[in-house]
Amino acid sequence: MVLYFRIKKSPDIILDYLTDMQKFASVHPVISKIEKTTEGKYIVHETLKLGLFPFSFTYPASIESRPLHNTIIIRATVMKLTKIEMTFVLKAEKDATVVEESIKFKTLLPVKFIMEGVFRAQHTQLFKNIESE
Repeated sequence: MVLYFRIKKSPDIILDYLTDMQKFASVHPVISKIEKTTEGKYIVHETLKLGLFPFSFTYPASIESRPLHNTIIIRATVMKLTKIEMTFVLKAEKDATVVEESIKFKTLLPVKFIMEGVFRAQHTQLFKNIESE
């Protein structure tokens, strides 16, 4: 799945939000906290609403930053069942930045279609939040 976002911020500012996990958590719509475990590795605390009920869980994630290429790769394993890899490529465009986000899901569960919709909604809000900061 590939998503595109156009944000009226410089690539440096967006890179900072995608690589500083405290800033990332502050603008992400469902992540409440991110704890660093070792260099480049984290525990993510997330709460999703399932109907009227909140469902909280944690999972490990890693981040790889390639600032020379304006690329960030975040990998996570949710509930030991689903591996997610998100690659963000940032391109300056006049007074804005275009973010190309490629998301790969690897799971045996039949949830890919649902997860795509959830990620589309969450990341649309994520980048709106970054833009409004």
